[in-house]
Amino acid sequence: MGGSLKNLAKRLNQPIEFNNSRLTAVGLLLLLLTVVFLGAIYPLLNLGREYREKAEDLRFRLNRLQQVADTREALTQRLERIQAMARKNDAFLPTNTAALASADLQTRIKQIVSEAGGELSSTQVIPERAEENAVRIGIKLRMTGSTAVLRQVLHRFEAGKPSLFIENLNIRPIRMPRNPRDKNPVIEDRLSVDFDVIGYMQAP
Repeated sequence: MGGSLKNLAKRLNQPIEFNNSRLTAVGLLLLLLTVVFLGAIYPLLNLGREYREKAEDLRFRLNRLQQVADTREALTQRLERIQAMARKNDAFLPTNTAALASADLQTRIKQIVSEAGGELSSTQVIPERAEENAVRIGIKLRMTGSTAVLRQVLHRFEAGKPSLFIENLNIRPIRMPRNPRDKNPVIEDRLSVDFDVIGYMQAP
C-alpha cells in the first residue's frame, strides 16, 4: 500500500515538473526575444524613424529652395522693369554724371532765356548734393528782360520736363537815365534778375 502511494505521488509530480520547465523555457525565450528586440531591432527602428524625419526635413527645405528659385527670376524681371521705368522717368535730368547734368541744365537755361527774348548775363554751377535717391544739380544765373520775359522764363522752367525748380529769386528794376528835356518820359520795363535753377539726376 505504501509503495503504491509513492508511485502515485511521483506520477502526480511529473506533470507539474513538466509544466514548470515549459513555463521556464517560454519565459527564457521571451526574455531572449526582448533582449534581442531592445538590443538590435529597437535601435534599428529608431534609426529608421530618424532617417525618415531627416528625409522629410530635407524634402521640406528642398521645396522651400525650389520656391525661392522659382520666384527669383520673376523678382529679377520685376526689378529690371522698375529700373527701366526709373531710367525713363522724364522728371530727372537725362544724364548719369553730375558734370553732364550741369552742362545739360546750362544748355536748357540758355535756350529758354533766349527763346523768351531775355538776355543771359552769366551762369554759375552750384556744387551737386546727394538727396535720398537723387543728386541735386543747380545753376545760378543772372538775366535781364521785361516782366513778360521773366514770366515766360519762369513758366518754362517750372512747367516743362525734366522738372526744374526756382530758388533764391531776386528781381531789381533797371533804371535808365532820364533826359531832362523830356517832359513825358517813358518808363522802360527792364529787369535784372538773379535766381537758381534746380534739377535732379538719378543717383548712380
